[in-house]
Amino acid sequence: MADWSFLPKDLLERISDRFETCFEIVHFRSVCGSWRSAIPKPSYRRGLGVESLLPIFNHNSRFEGETHCELKKIPAFLLRFKTPFGADYLFVGMSQSKSCKQKLLSPLTDSGLASKYGIILNTLSSQIIPLGYYYKINFNALTTNRSRTSLQNYSRRAAFLPLGGENGRDFAVIAGVLGDLMIYKSCDKRWTKIEGQFYSYRDMVSFRGKFYVVDTSGRGHVFVIEPSLEISEIQAVTQSLECFHERLVVSGGELLLVQRITPGEFGHEYMHTWCRLFRLEDKEGQRRWVQISDLEDRVLFLGIDWNLCYSAKELLGMRGNCVVFIIKRTTFEGIFVFDFGTRKTSTIFTGCRDFIGAFGENRESFTSCGIVTSPNPANGFY
Repeated sequence: MADWSFLPKDLLERISDRFETCFEIVHFRSVCGSWRSAIPKPSYRRGLGVESLLPIFNHNSRFEGETHCELKKIPAFLLRFKTPFGADYLFVGMSQSKSCKQKLLSPLTDSGLASKYGIILNTLSSQIIPLGYYYKINFNALTTNRSRTSLQNYSRRAAFLPLGGENGRDFAVIAGVLGDLMIYKSCDKRWTKIEGQFYSYRDMVSFRGKFYVVDTSGRGHVFVIEPSLEISEIQAVTQSLECFHERLVVSGGELLLVQRITPGEFGHEYMHTWCRLFRLEDKEGQRRWVQISDLEDRVLFLGIDWNLCYSAKELLGMRGNCVVFIIKRTTFEGIFVFDFGTRKTSTIFTGCRDFIGAFGENRESFTSCGIVTSPNPANGFY
């Protein structure tokens, strides 16, 4: 078997020249020491994800004076590293400010790992497992608060759909903008407000050439939006308000609807949370939700602005058939795990030690192992 660590330097340079982002180069350099020596540290100007300037929305006077919004494609990955007690994981996303400062964050909580002088991420003594990308729209809008009007920055989740086209680069984006659902098509170069029987929106994804949006009725009511703006509905899974937290998750060739029910007058009984799961069935254009009882070997991550499904078999030591979710309140924030096998919810510390490094909550785990350290001012986090 060939030793990949001895690939010629000119070949490694040709490969790295095809990368769009500095994160791809960071991942490439982390494979082994010889590749790291052959490829120079990437330029901050490349960015951590792909960023595109799109025209500003034209449906609201609050955008007056603005010309563009920014679509961000943000990479997320698992960092697998060794501890004295076995393998552990750090669930990481990457963001970047206009000043080109990078920030490591958990896609579950949207909070970052930071110190006064920043941090260094050790990518040589750990394995990087790419999980995919999620998208956000950043824009400025005039906002009035207590009779004072100012320009405020917003960051909202978006769903991205490749359309192909003549040059193979056409795409559509759907995003929630100040309470309205908007769609942008690159071939039209403008945003269009989607009109429909929406009771606001809870979550959105792209799946098999269409957008799917679940509203906030709590009944599992999902709308299908074609790139042509044709809208159809999938029959709700219940006729009454039962759930305040519903998510759409793409898992390979399946689309899942996850309902999270937390009892209590104000939904504060977190430890009694339970989940209900549905799979989309599409037969000859007739779509319906079919309830399923388990995830088999898969684990679902439900974050603040991003959802993910991954096979636990590919993540040694991680438990499958579970939903990992964040509960974020004004006075409380915590990460919990619902197990479809036991039908019980626990915190990641009390019941699911397998998950401890995966979310950045147990910071001692990866700081003590040298995965995250304080920087030398002369170096970056590469």
